[in-house]
Amino acid sequence: MCTRYVLKSDPKAISKLFKLEKTFEWKPSYNIAPSHTVPAVIRPLENKKRQVKMLRWGFMASWTQGGRLVVNTRAEDIQDRPLFLESFEKWRCLVPMDGFFEWRHEAKETRPYYFKMKDDKPFAVAGIWATQTLETGTVDSLSLMTTTPNEAVRAIHDRMPVILEEKDFGLWMDLEDVRDFKKLKDLLKPFPAEKMTSLPVTIKVNKPAFNEPECIELSNEPETLSFGF
Repeated sequence: MCTRYVLKSDPKAISKLFKLEKTFEWKPSYNIAPSHTVPAVIRPLENKKRQVKMLRWGFMASWTQGGRLVVNTRAEDIQDRPLFLESFEKWRCLVPMDGFFEWRHEAKETRPYYFKMKDDKPFAVAGIWATQTLETGTVDSLSLMTTTPNEAVRAIHDRMPVILEEKDFGLWMDLEDVRDFKKLKDLLKPFPAEKMTSLPVTIKVNKPAFNEPECIELSNEPETLSFGF
C-alpha cells in the first residue's frame, strides 16, 4: 500500500526520463497524499504521443464506504474489479516519483520510512486512470498499482508500488497496440531491492499538511505520532 509519495525533480528531468516533447509545470512536493492532483504520463489514442495529464489521486468506487478513495490497486486483484480491469486494458499511465513513504507499526508507534533509488534519480510507478462521472461532475482519477514487497520494503510493509524499469515504459504505455495482457501482468512484480535504499524520517510526515524538504531527511526522533488522515 502506498499512500504518500514525493515528486521533487525538475520537470525537465522528468520530461527527459519519459521522452516527452513538452515539459510541464510542477513545484516540488514532499508529501503527496490521496485526493491531491498529480502529474501522470499518458499516451492518447488520437496521436499516440506521450504527454502529462493532471489526475486526482484516488478512484471513487461504488464498493467503498463514506466516499473513501481507492488510491491503490492490487496487481493480483485486477481481474476482480471491472472498473480497474477496464482501465488496465485501456488507460494505463506512468506516475513519476522521487520516492515514497511506508510506515512501521509497533505498539503505539508509527514510524515513517522514505524509500528511494540509490542513485537519487526519479522513477516511474505503473498506474491506471479513468474519467469518472460523479454527482459533482467528471473527474480524471488515478490509482497506483501495487505488488508484494521486495527485500528492501518487506521489513516495513507487506506491499509496495509497482516500479517499472525504463526499458518497460513502452510496453506499459502501448495501449491499443498490446493484446497480450500476460506480458503486461508480468511487469507487475517487485522492483530489484539492490537498486533501492530507505531511511527513517520525521514523524511530521504523518500530517499531510506538512510539505517541506525535511520530509525526506534522516531523522533520529525517538517516538512517533498518529496518522493525520
